[in-house]
Amino acid sequence: MSNHRGADETRLIVRVLARSITNVAREEIEAAHAELRRNSTEGGAGDSASVRQLRIALRRAEYELSAMSDLDSSLEIDVLLRNLHETGRPLGELRDVEVLEQRIAKALGHRVASFEGRALEMKVAEERREAGRLTDVLLGSQKFQQVVRDLDDFRLSLPTNAVSPAMARPVVQEAVRLLWRSLRQAAKKARNDDSDENLHALRQTVKRTVYLTRAFSYVLGPSSEEFTLRLVALQKILGRQHDHVIVASWLKRAAESDEYLHEFMYLMAKEERGRADGYKNHWVRYWKSVRDLRPNDSVLTTYSFFDT
Repeated sequence: MSNHRGADETRLIVRVLARSITNVAREEIEAAHAELRRNSTEGGAGDSASVRQLRIALRRAEYELSAMSDLDSSLEIDVLLRNLHETGRPLGELRDVEVLEQRIAKALGHRVASFEGRALEMKVAEERREAGRLTDVLLGSQKFQQVVRDLDDFRLSLPTNAVSPAMARPVVQEAVRLLWRSLRQAAKKARNDDSDENLHALRQTVKRTVYLTRAFSYVLGPSSEEFTLRLVALQKILGRQHDHVIVASWLKRAAESDEYLHEFMYLMAKEERGRADGYKNHWVRYWKSVRDLRPNDSVLTTYSFFDT
């Protein structure tokens, strides 16, 4: 961070930015939760969009606040970040089951009418019901209410000072710079060893960077737009690979305890594993498009379009 910026001023700006993050998170969480309650009361279906909105709001708050904590550890929000993560876990697991449901239906193809196909769909439907039940338990729990209160208490503890984009820009740029360094390290690790774990870690780091650059695009200026778009393209490729991994892993695991569908599920697991491996050949090209944009010379430079 620039030497001329005093530590006190930096801490103030970090806290003001953190308050803006929690303001948005509070609105998004309350809107999604209200929609879910309304659908539940009316007995309507179609909660998936609201559950997705809630899941993203919790994860975005976690990632963006984590970036602020990296700039100023005196925020002391490790417990809040951990609770946000744990609260969002059942929503993430529901998302994985929805992916499983969609991918299985597509992968079955003409086999859907077979005995094995119908039995497998019933098995997946059972997983979907259980994931939905756990989500309902979460949304009605004290744990969920507590993390929402904790987030709001943290928000109210932060200053309400106004900070101009010009004042905030060096601080936001430093946050992005830290993530960019982590992103390059994760990409290097994945190129040396393209295991599912390393690609998943890269995807999460990409997602963190996307959330942050989108949240503060008004600070970074138009120069961040192309950077974010290329990151999103990389995230989608990595996301597709991860989706196939989820399905292959579930099929292999479920096959071990089902003597009737054992061979059928192992065959489908092998097919999904092949699709996952296929995406391993594509992500490097998308990464190069991000790297070649040279964000250090555009997004992270002090002289952005905001100054013209």
